[in-house]
Amino acid sequence: MAERADLRNRINVMLFHFDQRLGPRLLFNVAEIQDTRITASLTRLMDFNFLEENRAFVNAMANVVYSSMFFSIPNPIARGGVEQFMLSFVIFDPTITEYLTISSLEEEMSKIISKLILLSEMFIIITYTNPILEEFPEVENLLKSLRDNTISVFQDIFIGQIEGTKDAISQILGKIGFEAGKQIAQELRVEEEDSVKAYTDALVNSPILTRWGNINILHFDPGEKVATISVDGSIWTESLGVIATKTCAFIEGMLEAIFSKILDEPIICDEMRCASEYSYVKDCIFQIAPGGSSREITAYKEDQTIKDMGAQEREKAVEAIISDIGEKFYHELDPMIRLIQLFNKAPFVSDHFIQDSEEEVKFLVVCNYWRYPNEIMCNSCEKWIRKSSKVPVNLLKSKHRICEITYETENQ
Repeated sequence: MAERADLRNRINVMLFHFDQRLGPRLLFNVAEIQDTRITASLTRLMDFNFLEENRAFVNAMANVVYSSMFFSIPNPIARGGVEQFMLSFVIFDPTITEYLTISSLEEEMSKIISKLILLSEMFIIITYTNPILEEFPEVENLLKSLRDNTISVFQDIFIGQIEGTKDAISQILGKIGFEAGKQIAQELRVEEEDSVKAYTDALVNSPILTRWGNINILHFDPGEKVATISVDGSIWTESLGVIATKTCAFIEGMLEAIFSKILDEPIICDEMRCASEYSYVKDCIFQIAPGGSSREITAYKEDQTIKDMGAQEREKAVEAIISDIGEKFYHELDPMIRLIQLFNKAPFVSDHFIQDSEEEVKFLVVCNYWRYPNEIMCNSCEKWIRKSSKVPVNLLKSKHRICEITYETENQ
Protein backbone atom coordinates (compact mmCIF):
# COMPACT_ATOMS: atom_id res chain seq x y z
CA MET A 1 0.00 0.00 0.00
CA ALA A 2 1.08 3.59 -0.61
CA GLU A 3 1.05 4.54 3.06
CA ARG A 4 -0.01 8.09 3.96
CA ALA A 5 3.41 8.90 5.46
CA ASP A 6 5.19 7.55 2.39
CA LEU A 7 2.91 9.51 0.09
CA ARG A 8 3.51 12.73 2.01
CA ASN A 9 7.27 12.23 1.74
CA ARG A 10 7.02 11.88 -2.04
CA ILE A 11 4.76 14.85 -2.78
CA ASN A 12 5.75 18.48 -3.39
CA VAL A 13 3.46 21.44 -4.12
CA MET A 14 5.37 24.27 -5.79
CA LEU A 15 4.50 27.85 -6.65
CA PHE A 16 6.57 29.66 -9.30
CA HIS A 17 6.66 33.27 -10.51
CA PHE A 18 8.03 34.74 -13.72
CA ASP A 19 10.06 37.77 -12.67
CA GLN A 20 10.69 40.17 -15.57
CA ARG A 21 14.21 40.83 -14.29
CA LEU A 22 15.23 37.46 -12.79
CA GLY A 23 13.20 35.16 -15.03
CA PRO A 24 11.36 32.06 -13.75
CA ARG A 25 11.93 31.36 -10.06
CA LEU A 26 10.53 29.13 -7.35
CA LEU A 27 8.67 31.01 -4.62
CA PHE A 28 7.57 28.16 -2.35
CA ASN A 29 7.91 24.41 -2.08
CA VAL A 30 5.52 22.68 0.33
CA ALA A 31 7.01 19.28 1.15
CA GLU A 32 7.80 17.02 4.10
CA ILE A 33 11.19 16.31 2.54
CA GLN A 34 12.59 19.27 0.62
CA ASP A 35 14.03 18.18 -2.71
CA THR A 36 15.11 20.95 -5.07
CA ARG A 37 16.63 18.83 -7.84
CA ILE A 38 13.63 19.24 -10.11
CA THR A 39 13.26 22.99 -9.58
CA ALA A 40 15.49 23.99 -12.50
CA SER A 41 13.63 21.74 -14.93
CA LEU A 42 10.22 22.99 -13.82
CA THR A 43 11.18 26.66 -14.01
CA ARG A 44 12.07 26.15 -17.68
CA LEU A 45 8.41 25.38 -18.32
CA MET A 46 7.56 29.02 -17.68
CA ASP A 47 9.53 29.96 -20.80
CA PHE A 48 6.96 28.19 -23.00
CA ASN A 49 4.59 30.98 -23.98
CA PHE A 50 2.42 28.66 -26.07
CA LEU A 51 1.12 26.74 -23.05
CA GLU A 52 -2.50 27.53 -22.25
CA GLU A 53 -3.38 29.27 -19.00
CA ASN A 54 -5.65 27.66 -16.39
CA ARG A 55 -5.33 24.25 -18.00
CA ALA A 56 -3.25 21.54 -16.33
CA PHE A 57 -0.69 19.55 -18.29
CA VAL A 58 1.02 16.37 -17.07
CA ASN A 59 4.55 15.30 -17.83
CA ALA A 60 7.15 12.86 -16.52
CA MET A 61 10.85 13.48 -15.96
CA ALA A 62 13.50 11.12 -14.56
CA ASN A 63 11.92 9.94 -11.31
CA VAL A 64 8.96 12.34 -11.07
CA VAL A 65 5.59 13.02 -12.61
CA TYR A 66 4.10 16.47 -12.32
CA SER A 67 0.91 18.33 -13.13
CA SER A 68 1.30 22.09 -13.67
CA MET A 69 -1.05 24.97 -14.36
CA PHE A 70 -0.24 28.54 -15.46
CA PHE A 71 -2.24 31.54 -14.28
CA SER A 72 -1.94 35.33 -14.36
CA ILE A 73 -2.92 38.14 -11.99
CA PRO A 74 -3.53 41.63 -13.46
CA ASN A 75 -0.95 44.22 -12.40
CA PRO A 76 -1.00 47.55 -14.28
CA ILE A 77 2.60 48.40 -13.30
CA ALA A 78 4.00 45.08 -14.57
CA ARG A 79 5.38 44.60 -18.06
CA GLY A 80 2.48 43.26 -20.13
CA GLY A 81 0.03 44.26 -17.42
CA VAL A 82 0.08 40.88 -15.63
CA GLU A 83 2.11 38.83 -13.17
CA GLN A 84 2.61 35.25 -14.36
CA PHE A 85 2.59 32.27 -11.99
CA MET A 86 2.68 28.49 -12.20
CA LEU A 87 1.33 25.99 -9.68
CA SER A 88 2.86 22.48 -9.82
CA PHE A 89 1.96 19.27 -8.06
CA VAL A 90 4.89 16.83 -8.09
CA ILE A 91 5.14 13.14 -7.12
CA PHE A 92 8.50 11.41 -6.71
CA ASP A 93 8.80 7.69 -7.53
CA PRO A 94 5.21 7.51 -8.85
CA THR A 95 3.26 4.31 -9.23
CA ILE A 96 1.25 3.73 -12.39
CA THR A 97 -1.94 4.42 -10.40
CA GLU A 98 -0.56 7.76 -9.23
CA TYR A 99 0.54 8.65 -12.75
CA LEU A 100 -2.93 8.01 -14.13
CA THR A 101 -4.61 9.79 -11.20
CA ILE A 102 -2.52 12.96 -11.29
CA SER A 103 -4.21 13.95 -14.56
CA SER A 104 -7.47 14.34 -12.61
CA LEU A 105 -6.11 17.04 -10.28
CA GLU A 106 -7.06 19.94 -12.53
CA GLU A 107 -10.23 20.72 -10.60
CA GLU A 108 -8.38 20.80 -7.24
CA MET A 109 -5.68 23.06 -8.68
CA SER A 110 -8.25 25.36 -10.27
CA LYS A 111 -9.99 25.83 -6.91
CA ILE A 112 -6.74 26.89 -5.26
CA ILE A 113 -5.80 29.22 -8.13
CA SER A 114 -9.21 30.94 -8.01
CA LYS A 115 -8.43 31.81 -4.36
CA LEU A 116 -4.76 32.71 -4.89
CA ILE A 117 -5.55 35.36 -7.50
CA LEU A 118 -7.70 37.22 -4.95
CA LEU A 119 -4.99 37.47 -2.29
CA SER A 120 -3.18 40.77 -1.80
CA GLU A 121 -0.26 38.71 -0.42
CA MET A 122 0.58 37.59 -3.96
CA PHE A 123 1.74 41.12 -4.87
CA ILE A 124 3.89 41.35 -1.75
CA ILE A 125 5.53 37.95 -2.22
CA ILE A 126 6.95 38.83 -5.63
CA THR A 127 8.87 41.78 -4.18
CA TYR A 128 10.93 39.43 -1.98
CA THR A 129 14.13 37.86 -3.28
CA ASN A 130 13.74 34.79 -1.04
CA PRO A 131 10.24 34.85 0.50
CA ILE A 132 9.50 32.62 3.51
CA LEU A 133 6.20 30.78 3.32
CA GLU A 134 5.40 31.11 7.04
CA GLU A 135 5.32 34.90 6.65
CA PHE A 136 2.39 34.61 4.21
CA PRO A 137 -0.21 32.53 6.11
CA GLU A 138 -3.03 32.84 3.56
CA VAL A 139 -0.88 31.48 0.74
CA GLU A 140 0.56 28.83 3.06
CA ASN A 141 -2.91 27.59 3.99
CA LEU A 142 -4.00 27.30 0.35
CA LEU A 143 -0.88 25.44 -0.80
CA LYS A 144 -1.03 23.05 2.16
CA SER A 145 -4.73 22.45 1.63
CA LEU A 146 -4.05 21.51 -2.00
CA ARG A 147 -1.48 19.02 -0.82
CA ASP A 148 -3.70 17.55 1.90
CA ASN A 149 -6.79 17.35 -0.32
CA THR A 150 -4.88 15.61 -3.08
CA ILE A 151 -3.31 13.13 -0.67
CA SER A 152 -6.85 12.27 0.45
CA VAL A 153 -7.83 11.70 -3.18
CA PHE A 154 -4.91 9.31 -3.62
CA GLN A 155 -5.64 7.56 -0.33
CA ASP A 156 -9.25 6.88 -1.37
CA ILE A 157 -7.94 4.97 -4.38
CA PHE A 158 -5.94 2.64 -2.14
CA ILE A 159 -8.79 1.66 0.22
CA GLY A 160 -8.68 -2.10 0.75
CA GLN A 161 -5.07 -2.37 -0.37
CA ILE A 162 -3.54 -2.89 3.07
CA GLU A 163 -0.75 -5.35 2.33
CA GLY A 164 2.00 -5.28 -0.27
CA THR A 165 3.90 -2.42 -1.83
CA LYS A 166 2.38 -2.35 -5.30
CA ASP A 167 -0.30 0.10 -6.30
CA ALA A 168 -3.85 -0.90 -7.16
CA ILE A 169 -3.54 -1.01 -10.95
CA SER A 170 -0.25 -2.94 -10.82
CA GLN A 171 -1.80 -5.50 -8.47
CA ILE A 172 -4.74 -6.04 -10.80
CA LEU A 173 -2.53 -6.29 -13.90
CA GLY A 174 -0.19 -8.66 -12.06
CA LYS A 175 -3.05 -11.00 -11.14
CA ILE A 176 -4.42 -10.96 -14.69
CA GLY A 177 -0.92 -11.64 -16.03
CA PHE A 178 -0.47 -14.53 -13.57
CA GLU A 179 -3.67 -16.19 -14.78
CA ALA A 180 -2.59 -15.68 -18.39
CA GLY A 181 0.83 -17.14 -17.55
CA LYS A 182 -0.71 -20.30 -16.10
CA GLN A 183 -2.62 -20.84 -19.33
CA ILE A 184 0.47 -20.16 -21.46
CA ALA A 185 2.57 -22.57 -19.34
CA GLN A 186 0.04 -25.35 -20.01
CA GLU A 187 0.17 -24.71 -23.74
CA LEU A 188 3.98 -24.63 -24.09
CA ARG A 189 4.95 -27.38 -26.49
CA VAL A 190 7.99 -29.29 -25.23
CA GLU A 191 9.46 -32.59 -26.41
CA GLU A 192 10.98 -33.49 -23.04
CA GLU A 193 8.57 -32.89 -20.16
CA ASP A 194 11.33 -33.19 -17.54
CA SER A 195 13.81 -30.88 -19.32
CA VAL A 196 14.06 -27.33 -17.94
CA LYS A 197 15.96 -26.22 -21.06
CA ALA A 198 13.16 -27.52 -23.27
CA TYR A 199 10.71 -25.34 -21.37
CA THR A 200 12.89 -22.22 -21.55
CA ASP A 201 13.46 -22.71 -25.29
CA ALA A 202 9.71 -23.06 -25.78
CA LEU A 203 9.19 -19.96 -23.66
CA VAL A 204 11.48 -17.75 -25.77
CA ASN A 205 10.02 -19.05 -29.04
CA SER A 206 6.37 -18.98 -27.97
CA PRO A 207 4.29 -16.99 -30.50
CA ILE A 208 1.80 -16.21 -27.73
CA LEU A 209 4.45 -14.66 -25.52
CA THR A 210 6.04 -12.57 -28.28
CA ARG A 211 2.77 -10.63 -28.49
CA TRP A 212 3.82 -8.96 -25.23
CA GLY A 213 7.43 -8.26 -26.23
CA ASN A 214 10.70 -9.87 -27.32
CA ILE A 215 11.88 -12.10 -24.47
CA ASN A 216 15.53 -12.94 -23.87
CA ILE A 217 16.89 -15.05 -20.99
CA LEU A 218 20.08 -13.29 -19.89
CA HIS A 219 20.91 -15.74 -17.13
CA PHE A 220 19.29 -18.90 -15.76
CA ASP A 221 20.43 -21.20 -12.98
CA PRO A 222 17.89 -24.04 -12.50
CA GLY A 223 19.80 -25.30 -9.43
CA GLU A 224 19.50 -21.99 -7.57
CA LYS A 225 16.15 -21.35 -9.28
CA VAL A 226 17.06 -17.81 -10.27
CA ALA A 227 16.96 -16.07 -13.63
CA THR A 228 17.29 -12.67 -15.25
CA ILE A 229 14.88 -11.96 -18.11
CA SER A 230 15.02 -9.06 -20.53
CA VAL A 231 11.94 -7.93 -22.48
CA ASP A 232 12.44 -5.57 -25.39
CA GLY A 233 9.51 -3.75 -26.96
CA SER A 234 7.06 -4.51 -24.13
CA ILE A 235 3.54 -3.73 -25.32
CA TRP A 236 2.98 -1.79 -22.08
CA THR A 237 5.99 0.49 -22.45
CA GLU A 238 5.28 0.94 -26.16
CA SER A 239 1.72 2.08 -25.48
CA LEU A 240 2.31 4.21 -22.36
CA GLY A 241 5.73 5.63 -23.27
CA VAL A 242 8.08 7.21 -20.73
CA ILE A 243 6.01 8.04 -17.65
CA ALA A 244 8.71 7.79 -14.93
CA THR A 245 7.27 4.60 -13.42
CA LYS A 246 7.11 0.87 -14.12
CA THR A 247 4.29 -0.35 -16.33
CA CYS A 248 4.90 -4.08 -16.91
CA ALA A 249 3.08 -5.66 -13.93
CA PHE A 250 1.16 -7.88 -16.37
CA ILE A 251 4.40 -9.37 -17.76
CA GLU A 252 5.73 -9.66 -14.22
CA GLY A 253 2.74 -11.81 -13.21
CA MET A 254 2.89 -13.81 -16.43
CA LEU A 255 6.57 -14.71 -15.99
CA GLU A 256 5.93 -15.56 -12.35
CA ALA A 257 3.30 -18.14 -13.30
CA ILE A 258 5.38 -19.60 -16.15
CA PHE A 259 8.57 -20.01 -14.10
CA SER A 260 6.59 -21.44 -11.19
CA LYS A 261 5.53 -24.15 -13.64
CA ILE A 262 9.04 -24.62 -15.10
CA LEU A 263 10.76 -24.78 -11.68
CA ASP A 264 7.91 -26.73 -10.08
CA GLU A 265 7.62 -24.44 -7.04
CA PRO A 266 6.22 -20.95 -6.29
CA ILE A 267 8.63 -18.25 -7.37
CA ILE A 268 8.56 -14.44 -7.33
CA CYS A 269 9.21 -12.20 -10.33
CA ASP A 270 10.29 -8.58 -9.82
CA GLU A 271 10.66 -5.99 -12.56
CA MET A 272 13.97 -4.36 -11.65
CA ARG A 273 14.12 -1.86 -14.51
CA CYS A 274 11.42 -0.65 -16.89
CA ALA A 275 11.69 1.13 -20.24
CA SER A 276 8.84 3.41 -19.11
CA GLU A 277 11.04 4.87 -16.37
CA TYR A 278 13.60 6.54 -18.67
CA SER A 279 13.78 7.43 -22.36
CA TYR A 280 17.31 6.02 -22.52
CA VAL A 281 16.27 2.53 -21.38
CA LYS A 282 15.17 0.29 -24.23
CA ASP A 283 14.47 -3.00 -22.45
CA CYS A 284 12.86 -4.13 -19.21
CA ILE A 285 14.75 -6.38 -16.77
CA PHE A 286 12.96 -8.98 -14.62
CA GLN A 287 14.45 -11.05 -11.81
CA ILE A 288 13.20 -14.55 -11.02
CA ALA A 289 13.86 -15.87 -7.49
CA PRO A 290 12.31 -18.39 -5.08
CA GLY A 291 9.80 -17.10 -2.55
CA GLY A 292 10.38 -17.31 1.19
CA SER A 293 13.22 -16.45 3.54
CA SER A 294 16.02 -17.36 1.10
CA ARG A 295 14.76 -15.03 -1.59
CA GLU A 296 17.06 -12.10 -0.78
CA ILE A 297 20.10 -14.38 -0.73
CA THR A 298 19.34 -15.84 -4.14
CA ALA A 299 18.48 -12.41 -5.53
CA TYR A 300 21.88 -11.18 -4.36
CA LYS A 301 23.56 -13.86 -6.47
CA GLU A 302 21.53 -12.66 -9.42
CA ASP A 303 23.00 -9.18 -8.98
CA GLN A 304 26.32 -10.56 -10.20
CA THR A 305 24.77 -10.82 -13.66
CA ILE A 306 23.71 -7.18 -13.44
CA LYS A 307 27.20 -6.21 -12.29
CA ASP A 308 28.70 -7.92 -15.34
CA MET A 309 26.26 -6.05 -17.60
CA GLY A 310 27.27 -2.76 -15.93
CA ALA A 311 30.97 -3.53 -16.35
CA GLN A 312 30.48 -4.02 -20.08
CA GLU A 313 28.63 -0.72 -20.39
CA ARG A 314 31.34 1.13 -18.44
CA GLU A 315 33.98 -0.31 -20.76
CA LYS A 316 31.99 0.93 -23.76
CA ALA A 317 31.94 4.46 -22.29
CA VAL A 318 35.75 4.66 -22.07
CA GLU A 319 36.14 3.20 -25.56
CA ALA A 320 33.73 5.83 -26.93
CA ILE A 321 35.74 8.65 -25.30
CA ILE A 322 39.05 7.38 -26.67
CA SER A 323 37.52 6.99 -30.12
CA ASP A 324 35.97 10.46 -29.99
CA ILE A 325 38.73 12.72 -28.59
CA GLY A 326 41.70 10.48 -27.84
CA GLU A 327 42.94 9.25 -24.46
CA LYS A 328 45.82 11.75 -24.10
CA PHE A 329 43.65 14.80 -24.84
CA TYR A 330 40.91 13.48 -22.54
CA HIS A 331 43.24 13.30 -19.52
CA GLU A 332 44.56 16.81 -20.22
CA LEU A 333 41.08 18.27 -19.79
CA ASP A 334 39.81 20.08 -16.68
CA PRO A 335 38.54 17.60 -14.02
CA MET A 336 34.93 18.75 -14.36
CA ILE A 337 35.09 18.43 -18.17
CA ARG A 338 36.51 14.91 -17.82
CA LEU A 339 33.56 13.93 -15.65
CA ILE A 340 31.10 15.51 -18.09
CA GLN A 341 32.70 13.59 -20.96
CA LEU A 342 32.45 10.38 -18.94
CA PHE A 343 28.77 10.81 -18.07
CA ASN A 344 27.90 11.88 -21.63
CA LYS A 345 29.39 8.68 -23.02
CA ALA A 346 28.11 6.26 -20.36
CA PRO A 347 25.14 4.36 -21.88
CA PHE A 348 23.71 3.59 -18.43
CA VAL A 349 23.52 7.30 -17.40
CA SER A 350 20.17 8.76 -18.44
CA ASP A 351 20.92 12.36 -17.47
CA HIS A 352 23.10 14.48 -15.21
CA PHE A 353 22.95 17.91 -13.60
CA ILE A 354 25.72 20.09 -12.14
CA GLN A 355 25.78 22.08 -8.89
CA ASP A 356 29.00 24.12 -8.78
CA SER A 357 30.40 26.00 -5.78
CA GLU A 358 33.77 27.33 -4.64
CA GLU A 359 34.39 24.30 -2.42
CA GLU A 360 33.10 21.42 -4.55
CA VAL A 361 31.42 20.34 -7.76
CA LYS A 362 28.42 18.06 -7.41
CA PHE A 363 26.95 15.96 -10.22
CA LEU A 364 23.45 14.55 -9.83
CA VAL A 365 23.51 11.50 -12.07
CA VAL A 366 20.37 9.61 -13.10
CA CYS A 367 21.57 6.00 -13.35
CA ASN A 368 19.68 3.05 -14.85
CA TYR A 369 21.07 0.62 -12.27
CA TRP A 370 20.07 2.49 -9.11
CA ARG A 371 17.31 0.06 -8.10
CA TYR A 372 19.33 -3.00 -7.20
CA PRO A 373 19.02 -4.05 -3.53
CA ASN A 374 22.70 -3.77 -2.59
CA GLU A 375 25.52 -1.35 -3.31
CA ILE A 376 27.44 -3.66 -5.64
CA MET A 377 26.80 -1.46 -8.69
CA CYS A 378 27.57 1.83 -6.96
CA ASN A 379 30.76 0.63 -5.28
CA SER A 380 32.20 -0.65 -8.53
CA CYS A 381 30.96 2.41 -10.40
CA GLU A 382 32.70 4.80 -7.97
CA LYS A 383 36.00 2.96 -8.53
CA TRP A 384 35.43 3.11 -12.28
CA ILE A 385 34.80 6.89 -12.21
CA ARG A 386 38.01 7.45 -10.20
CA LYS A 387 40.08 5.27 -12.52
CA SER A 388 38.60 6.46 -15.83
CA SER A 389 38.55 10.19 -15.04
CA LYS A 390 41.54 10.34 -12.67
CA VAL A 391 39.40 12.62 -10.50
CA PRO A 392 39.02 11.91 -6.75
CA VAL A 393 35.26 11.58 -6.32
CA ASN A 394 32.79 10.51 -3.64
CA LEU A 395 29.57 8.77 -4.63
CA LEU A 396 26.38 8.79 -2.56
CA LYS A 397 23.47 6.66 -3.68
CA SER A 398 20.13 8.46 -3.41
CA LYS A 399 16.70 6.93 -2.84
CA HIS A 400 15.33 9.10 -5.65
CA ARG A 401 17.16 7.31 -8.49
CA ILE A 402 19.91 9.90 -8.54
CA CYS A 403 23.49 9.34 -7.40
CA GLU A 404 25.37 12.33 -6.01
CA ILE A 405 28.98 12.42 -7.21
CA THR A 406 31.20 15.16 -5.77
CA TYR A 407 34.82 16.21 -5.94
CA GLU A 408 36.60 19.01 -4.11
CA THR A 409 37.94 21.90 -6.14
CA GLU A 410 41.57 23.00 -5.98
CA ASN A 411 40.52 26.08 -3.98
CA GLN A 412 39.51 23.90 -1.03
